[in-house]
Amino acid sequence: MRWFFVLLVLANGFYALWHLQMQSPEPVGGDASSSGRAPTLVLVSEANPALLERSEAEPLHVEAAPVEIAPACWFVAVFDDKQQADRAVAAVQAAQLQARIETLDVADRSDYWVHVGPYASRQKAMAVLQQLRADGIDSFLIGEGELENGISLGFFSQKVSAERLARRHRNIGHPVSIFEVKRVRPSYHLYVFGRVEEPELEALMKDQGLAANPAKKPKKSCI
Repeated sequence: MRWFFVLLVLANGFYALWHLQMQSPEPVGGDASSSGRAPTLVLVSEANPALLERSEAEPLHVEAAPVEIAPACWFVAVFDDKQQADRAVAAVQAAQLQARIETLDVADRSDYWVHVGPYASRQKAMAVLQQLRADGIDSFLIGEGELENGISLGFFSQKVSAERLARRHRNIGHPVSIFEVKRVRPSYHLYVFGRVEEPELEALMKDQGLAANPAKKPKKSCI
């Protein structure tokens, strides 16, 4: 009877241990892949509130697509020197952009011609010229241009000098006038067409030691 009682107690103990192992809950947050069981669905109402708050607080990062620059026509700079203009064109073309130079004549300094006449005929002009030279006035015949058959008394780059000579000869017996000879010089205007913005054009010219003041223009200006 004693051995039977001991065996009965041992059997009850083994049964209690087996029963506890069968009813033990799975650890929360366990890795489904490591346990060998398939993952289970979790309802929002059953999810951990702290995890939900963290996911809502973190902004969704969406990578923006690069903005493509539309082709545009730019007036870039004005150059007085042809070599500078050629250097700018070469730099623009090296940047895979189109370049066009428009050459314009712009007003330059003027010269001033002190004269008498012009006269209706060369014969009359020669008679006046001989009289002036006889009076000791330095003069010569103007043979062509707007003052053809006039008599030149002096040619000056400064208007004040021309006015001074005209006052000195105001009593020579012939009306003295001052004719402004207008000068022009070439000016080189650079236009650029392509996918480019103002800062890039400024940097492109700066690399060549040139100044630029880009401004957008209609496309026809670049054609």
